[in-house]
Amino acid sequence: MKPIYLLDTNIYSELAKPEPNSTVVQKVIKNQRISAISVVAWAESLYGVKRLPEGAKKASLEDFLLNRILPYFEVLPFDQNCAWIYTDLRVRLEQNGTPMPDADLKIASAAISNGMILVTRNTKDFAPLKNCSTLAILNWFSEE
Repeated sequence: MKPIYLLDTNIYSELAKPEPNSTVVQKVIKNQRISAISVVAWAESLYGVKRLPEGAKKASLEDFLLNRILPYFEVLPFDQNCAWIYTDLRVRLEQNGTPMPDADLKIASAAISNGMILVTRNTKDFAPLKNCSTLAILNWFSEE
């Protein structure tokens, strides 16, 4: 089944918390088979863990990513179509005076390229795309 939801880093990383948001947990479990993550979000996660000092926290987060996320979610590549969408949007946003962080724009481009809904807690971070793209966004921390 083709994924419908592209999970931002803040969605699947919520699952690693000692007391994760129950709404997010329920929605991730319910939609796991139709959700994916972007290779850009995956890289963000790996970078965050690799920066940590050696110890129990780092080991726990590595285990979480490799054994509780990677086996259950397709990691979508940032391919040629994503690159075309990304560059078009980046130019539009710069012309509008509303540039976005590179990683967020790449994640949004992957969602648009694959016809997916971006699921994120940081909806305001993606607001500049509202008037210049077809990006659809959901926030599973709220009751959307």
